[in-house]
Amino acid sequence: MNNKKNSIIQFFIVIAAVLAVNFLAGLYFTRFDFTKEKRYTLSNGTKDILANLDHEVVVNVYLDGDFPANFKHLKNSTCEMLDEMKAYANGNLSYNFIDPFIGSTSEQQNALLDKLTKAGLQPTNLMVKTEQVKTQKLIVPGALVNLNGKQLPVQLLQNQSKWGAGSQEEVINASIENMEYQFASTIKKLSEKNKPLVGFLLGHGELNDRELADIGHTLSQSYELRRVDMNVVKLADLIKFKTVVIAKPSMHFEEAEKYKLDQFLMHGGRLLWLIDQVNAETDSIRNRGSALAYPKELNLDDQLFRYGVRINYDLLQDAYSARIPVMIGSGQQAQQELLPWVYYPLLMAQTNNPIVRNLDPVRTQFVNSIDTIANKGIHKEVLLSTSPYTRKIAAPTMLSLSIIEDESDPKKFNAGPQAVAVVLEGKFKSVFAGRTIEGVDQSVPFSQGEQESRMIVISDGDIIRNEISALDKTVFPLGFDKYTQQTFGNKLFVENCIDYLTDDSGLLTLRTKEVKIRLLDKQRIITEKIKWQLINTLMPVLAIILFGILHHYYRRKKYSK
Repeated sequence: MNNKKNSIIQFFIVIAAVLAVNFLAGLYFTRFDFTKEKRYTLSNGTKDILANLDHEVVVNVYLDGDFPANFKHLKNSTCEMLDEMKAYANGNLSYNFIDPFIGSTSEQQNALLDKLTKAGLQPTNLMVKTEQVKTQKLIVPGALVNLNGKQLPVQLLQNQSKWGAGSQEEVINASIENMEYQFASTIKKLSEKNKPLVGFLLGHGELNDRELADIGHTLSQSYELRRVDMNVVKLADLIKFKTVVIAKPSMHFEEAEKYKLDQFLMHGGRLLWLIDQVNAETDSIRNRGSALAYPKELNLDDQLFRYGVRINYDLLQDAYSARIPVMIGSGQQAQQELLPWVYYPLLMAQTNNPIVRNLDPVRTQFVNSIDTIANKGIHKEVLLSTSPYTRKIAAPTMLSLSIIEDESDPKKFNAGPQAVAVVLEGKFKSVFAGRTIEGVDQSVPFSQGEQESRMIVISDGDIIRNEISALDKTVFPLGFDKYTQQTFGNKLFVENCIDYLTDDSGLLTLRTKEVKIRLLDKQRIITEKIKWQLINTLMPVLAIILFGILHHYYRRKKYSK
């Protein structure tokens, strides 16, 4: 009777404990992440974005179907990330995995692919290596995020240009590392009621709307874009902008215009400078056989120097460069080949800064070197630079395509890596402090520099310029090389620059999230395959048999008494 009474008491204690745990779990929500790098832990910024949603977010992921192991890993990681986000979204997030190639005719599949492409996703035809053979599979490694009638794409597979270099695990891993930022920033852009103002300067020969069409279309989904004429705009209206972009000017800046830019910065505005100090164009070289590259007179040197940088009047040659078509030979033996053009450096990130982390090479044209100037209170960091095999050419200089046919002497490419893109942040000092400038805009009180601000200086205006077809005038995607059919990292780089300058939430720092790769030894898998198959097959069976034998003798010994 005592044993029965104790069992009943224990039963009710267990029931009470379970009820208490469920009650407390309903009051206090938490999740535990036991991974070393906290791969399943969302940032506070992401949690705030999800907690403040007032409409349901629907995510359609087009990464479903029969995939190799790499893509199954990417799919599972996407599912895990969306599960984490769903847990913090208070019921305002749902997702679906869709196979775009199942249960439809080829015409329907083509129509869907065209629809997804227009929505911003990039179908990818990849050569996937298996243990025995290589297979080719068309996939759509992306998602469409929908909120309150608006839609934005998320490209899940990053660094696709590195896929064929034998680093598939690194590409998938980089994509997983960047996944939280991709989804969080997209949801944030969709949920913002008022888009931040971003202005593109005009009036000094800057790139036109056609040349900025692709990046303009991309940014317009997240920002309100406007053209800004410095001769017309009032300073009081200019400071309403969050960021102003100066994209490849070619004409002189007046002091009154520089004053507006200066005071815009002093009042907390952000600036993206894309400046060519030397006038050089490949088309001129092709048409004439050679062309003179000469310095521009923009009248911006003193202003940039005051802020902490100097763009030099030189051109950089780099052994690691993009290719252009060149006619080799003469007469009937002449043929066109794609050869490296040393004036088109491919820039790589030399830092773990979130703007450039896991970024594909950035294609440039006729870049200048940048020096940073000691400036107290201003933090500077080089974002992009040339390879160690670089050569400086002072301007003015004659340019000719004949340099391609000449064997370049490696000993001449000894200048080392040269900075081409630099980020600066802190309290800048006004270049007009202590100066009297007549006729400047007085609609806003003068500030010598009391607010924190940011700027990015890039010594190539073509980084942001998309190519235009000479045949039908269609616009190529930014970063797309029409000769090699390769897409470089220009668009993502510019997007990240604008996001960094415009966003104060620090969401971009999520791009520094690191997920370590813990790979199996492929050679050991091949050589020890039979051994481990036998161990994993026989050991559980032997363990169960041994347990049964021991249990049998234990019971005989216990009950024989």
